[in-house]
Amino acid sequence: MENHTKETIFVVDDDQGVLDSFDAILGDDYALHMVDNGRDAMEFLSNNNPCLLFLDLKMPRPNGLEILEWISARKLPTVVVVVTALPQDHYEELARKYGVYSYLRKPFDVDDVEGIASLVLN
Repeated sequence: MENHTKETIFVVDDDQGVLDSFDAILGDDYALHMVDNGRDAMEFLSNNNPCLLFLDLKMPRPNGLEILEWISARKLPTVVVVVTALPQDHYEELARKYGVYSYLRKPFDVDDVEGIASLVLN
């Protein structure tokens, strides 16, 4: 598995606007890698070890919960933050079952994203 510097952040979301937001918020300070689907996310995680992953839940298959299950089964050391518009507490409970670091609801607060990145990566 290829190792990255501790500043590497991986963002998975099928909404280009969300990816653009992450780039605007974190792109100047951290190395970002972003994909817009679960299949590419799993391929990237098979070969790379990002320190921090911001993961959307509601995407075409594999969706974010399936990716969380896949990460958990492989015991990947990546810190995972779920970022979703799904309002049901049920999804948060499922995500926490897989050991997510934090659960952010869209629209997310810029300060929350910056704060998590700073805490995890510094």
